[in-house]
Order: sequence, then structure tokens, then C-alpha cells
Amino acid sequence: MACNVTVSGRALPCKDSLGGIKQIWIAPFALVGVPQTFDAVATGTIADSTAAMVFKNYDMHKNTGSFTQTVNASIENGTIFYTQVVSCVFSNEIAADIGDFQDLTKGRVFIVVQDVNDNLFVMGHTRGAELTAGTLESGTAMGDFNGLKYEFTGEEFIAAPFLAATLGVPTGTNITFTPTV
Repeated sequence: MACNVTVSGRALPCKDSLGGIKQIWIAPFALVGVPQTFDAVATGTIADSTAAMVFKNYDMHKNTGSFTQTVNASIENGTIFYTQVVSCVFSNEIAADIGDFQDLTKGRVFIVVQDVNDNLFVMGHTRGAELTAGTLESGTAMGDFNGLKYEFTGEEFIAAPFLAATLGVPTGTNITFTPTV
């Protein structure tokens, strides 16, 4: 079967966006063993989830986190997928972090990456994301970093879609962002 390619073009955008991420929001991939799901992606955006999802935030200092999506294509095999990696830096290691992040290593999660432009990207929207690397650091000198550095990875059929939102708050009725106090 032939593949039709649609080319729509792209004009040079305004210089009004910045790099970096503000925070990530995490929710379980499954509740009581049943995977959660999002609505279908329409024009690069997810409007809502099919059931109630509660996301908790993980704040980071500015200029410490990044979100990268890599296109993996094989001409020989006719396959393409996207590797999504969010790198997070959490300063000031505390005892509660050990248990919390230990739980995150056990299974898959959904991650919404909020960039500094208040765009929300749904990482692992069909297959989830997993903690794939990390360090807990105490530093050597007084001015060295003390805290946790973690990487979460997802592999998806398409790039991470945007989550419909207004000023960084999702507009869907089934998705709730619950900030940590």
C-alpha cells in the first residue's frame, strides 16, 4: 500500500518562546492493575483522559531540567518511534524522597512535562514512562550539588502530544493537577 505524505509547510515563528521546564506532573499508569487511558490525539493535542487522573507535581529550580524527544527511524525496517526523556534535578535530598522515588522505580507512570512557556506535553501517553537512570548526590565541597538527578524515558509511536490547557492548567474534566504544598 502506498503512503500519502501531506506537506503543509511552516512559517518562521515569532521569537517568543524560551527553553527549559518548570516542573513535571506524575500520575500512575494503572490503578488497581487497570491501565488508565487518554482521549485520542487530535491535531497534536489530547483534550482529556477517559477516567479520573490525579497528577502530583515535582518542582525543580530553574535551568535544571530538560525534555528531549528523539526520532528513531529505520528505513530498512520501515519503522519509526519516538524516545522521550525528561531529565530532572531535585535539590536538597530529604528522607521522604527515598521512599517516594523508590515507588516510582517499580512501574510505569504518566508524566506531563510543563515547560517555561506553560505548554504541557504528555510523555508516555499510550505506553507510560519509566525511571531509567538516576543518582543521589551529596557533593564534595560545600558549594557542590546535594540532591537527586533522575531520568524518565518513554517510547511512543508519535511525539508527545500537548495536553489541552489554559495557562498551564488542563482544561479536561477528568484530569486534576494537585500541587504539593
